Amino acid sequence: MKDRREFLRLAAFSAAAASFPLAATAAPIDGPGGGPWWLFAPARPGQEIGLGWALARVFPAQDGAITVNLLHVDGRTARVDLSLRDGPARGPAYTDLVDFIVMDGGDGRAPMVEDLGRAVRRLAALVADNEGQALDVLARMDPHAERVQAFPDAMALASRRLAPGAA
Repeated sequence: MKDRREFLRLAAFSAAAASFPLAATAAPIDGPGGGPWWLFAPARPGQEIGLGWALARVFPAQDGAITVNLLHVDGRTARVDLSLRDGPARGPAYTDLVDFIVMDGGDGRAPMVEDLGRAVRRLAALVADNEGQALDVLARMDPHAERVQAFPDAMALASRRLAPGAA
């Protein structure tokens, strides 16, 4: 929804303008690959977040979402796209502003593997603690339904790609 993104953008810029000296020294720093690692603080790259799942990679917003790769100790991988929340939650986990969509090629109706679902909920808890720090990053995201319409080719291939836009 364009109005919500505009609101987030305005809120972010208003907050930055109101506290410019503080924001200049305390701005979140992106980690490896340019992804917003700070969003998952205090978790760090490679750190287990629960039930054998570790936070492997975080990509900057592309095609309306921030993509996260999870890696399990048994070798399983998962791609989770963080989309702007607009209305009822769409994924297995959510915060006030973000939906967590597991990009597994399904339509959201099949049951989730329990350990992955719990790991995604742990990610959501981390993001909930940090999402207010940089609304400008979240303003680059779209709701999942809008992403499906705006980027149909990317969405169709997402379940087979851990990295957004990768061949």
